[in-house]
Amino acid sequence: MSNMNSMLVTSEHLKQFDEHGYFILPSIISQEHLHMMNEIIQRAIAKRDEDLKNEVNKDGLIQCSTDGKYFFFMHEDHEPEMKKIIFSSYMEQITKAILGEKVYYTHSEIVVKRGEGEKRDFGERTKFSWHQDSGYVPYKHTPYLSCWCALTEMTSTNGTISVLPVERNPPEDKHHHINWSGKPRPSAHIEFPCYQHRKDESSPDLIGYFGTDRGVEVTCPAGSIVVFSSLTLHCSSANRSNALRSAYNIQYAPVPLMSEDNQSFRHKADPFIVQSETIDETNQ
Repeated sequence: MSNMNSMLVTSEHLKQFDEHGYFILPSIISQEHLHMMNEIIQRAIAKRDEDLKNEVNKDGLIQCSTDGKYFFFMHEDHEPEMKKIIFSSYMEQITKAILGEKVYYTHSEIVVKRGEGEKRDFGERTKFSWHQDSGYVPYKHTPYLSCWCALTEMTSTNGTISVLPVERNPPEDKHHHINWSGKPRPSAHIEFPCYQHRKDESSPDLIGYFGTDRGVEVTCPAGSIVVFSSLTLHCSSANRSNALRSAYNIQYAPVPLMSEDNQSFRHKADPFIVQSETIDETNQ
């Protein structure tokens, strides 16, 4: 795997991660990789639409809800070329800077939102409620890293994400119960809380924040990466544009994420960096 001359993640980025829970790297992903992902998504949507039309869903890794959101989980099992991004030199730099000498690839998901222009009755259904990624793991674990890749330009109208800086997290009260706390990265000095999440009555979402703070809306060009902790609260708005909005969230951890009984991996635990040495998984 090739080394890049310039450092993607600076000390200022790490400071922002420790203090706010996130940072943004604009226009990191190459046009080649963006084009590759666009073709993969088009194939996946076409297949899923055909399955939905025929009322067939043989592939448990591909899901689509009727509210205009497509989910493709760990889709590299069907499209191995995606490993070029998962185990890329830029992901190597990002994950090593934050997680240290050991990094495991654990999970990924492509999320595609159809635009309201294509189906006006979507309303607010393509939005996602405030949550922490760790809130979807119902037991204490080592916090992990989310690299949220903008595959299309992210704007105020097409359903981008917003993040809540950690210093603006709600205090523990009747609406916000803290289940546990953990370091957002192994060398961090301050722990972040993991809030108890509740089921949304109107969607499959889990909700971890019930306040009025709108957070920081992320608008960025295609190819940008929003790097945040699994303990960082975030949400996304509805896609009110006429076009698809696509994002690819890749997650890495400093230790394998295990099941609650510690007998199996919760998702995957593919070694990426072990004792500072990068493992080439692209041809596996």
